[in-house]
Amino acid sequence: MHPQLRAWAQLVRVPNTLTSSADVLAGFMLATGVWWRFANVWPSLVVACLASICLYWAGMVLNDVNDYVEDTSQRRNGPLVRGLIAVSTARIVGWGLLFTGVVLAGVSAFLLPESGESTPYWIVGVTAAILAILIVAYDSSIKATAVGPLLMGLCRGFNMLLGVSLGACLNWSSQLDWPSIGLATAGHVGFVTGITLAARREGLLNQSSFRLGLSWGVSVLGVASIAASSIWSTDRTLRLDPNFWFPAFVAMLAMPWLRRSIVSIRSPGIGTLVPAIKQAILSIIFLDAAIALQFGGYLPGVLVCGLAIPTFVLSRIFRVT
Repeated sequence: MHPQLRAWAQLVRVPNTLTSSADVLAGFMLATGVWWRFANVWPSLVVACLASICLYWAGMVLNDVNDYVEDTSQRRNGPLVRGLIAVSTARIVGWGLLFTGVVLAGVSAFLLPESGESTPYWIVGVTAAILAILIVAYDSSIKATAVGPLLMGLCRGFNMLLGVSLGACLNWSSQLDWPSIGLATAGHVGFVTGITLAARREGLLNQSSFRLGLSWGVSVLGVASIAASSIWSTDRTLRLDPNFWFPAFVAMLAMPWLRRSIVSIRSPGIGTLVPAIKQAILSIIFLDAAIALQFGGYLPGVLVCGLAIPTFVLSRIFRVT
C-alpha cells in the first residue's frame, strides 16, 4: 500500500469505520421493526451509512489535530507526529468530512420512498448536525475534562439516533418504540463512555486496577441497558424472548470483551488494556447485530454481524486506537 494512503487509513482509524454503519443500521431497525415492508429503502440506508462514516472519520482526524502538540511531546507514533500528513491538511479534510457527513444525512432522508404523510425529513439533518456539534466539542479542550468520555459516548448514541431518525420518517404516523430506543441508545452511550474512560491513559506503563474497574463497570451497565432494551418493548414481532433469551444472547456476545476487560483489571498494563479496548470496539458491531436481529429480523442481524469480518481483517493491518 502507498505510504500516504496508509497514513490516511491510520489517521481515520479505518478498522473502526464499519462500527459507525452498524449503529445506523441498528437504529433504523429499532424505528422500523419489520424493515422489508418498506420498498426501496436501500439507497437511503447506504447514503446514511456513508454520512455516518464521514462524521466518524471527521472525528478521528480532528481528534488527532487537537492532540497534535501533546502527541508530539509524548512521541506517539501517529501520521501527524511523523509528518506523513500536514496538520493544516488534516484540519481542512476533517472539517470537510464533517460538512459532507451532515449534507449526506440530509440527502439520505430525501431518498426515502414517499410515505404519503407530512413527514419531517429535516429531523435526520438536525440529528446529524447535533452529532457534528458533539464531535467538535469532544475534539477540543473539553476532551481532557471529566465531561470528555461522556461526550464520546453521546457521539455514539447520536450516531445510532441518526438511524432511528431515518426510520422514524417512514414510521412517523405510528407509535415509535421509545422504551427500546431509549434503552438501546443509553446502552451505547454507557458502553462507549466506559471504553473512553478505560483508554484515557492507554499509553501509561502503570495502569490503575481501580480506575479500570470503574471504567469497565460503566461499559457493563451499557451492555445491561442494551440487554434490557426489549423488555418493555411495544413491538409484538420480537424474535427472541425479551425477558431471558435476548439478554442471554447479548451477554454471550459481550463475553469475549468482558473476559479481556477482567484480565486488564487483574493484570493492569498496556499489554492487557489494548486487547480489551480492541475487543470492546469490535463488540459494538455484535451488540448492534443483536439489536438488528431482535427488532428487524434474522437477515438484518446477520448482515450487521457480517460487518465484523472486514473490521477484524483491517484491525490486523492497521492500529485500532
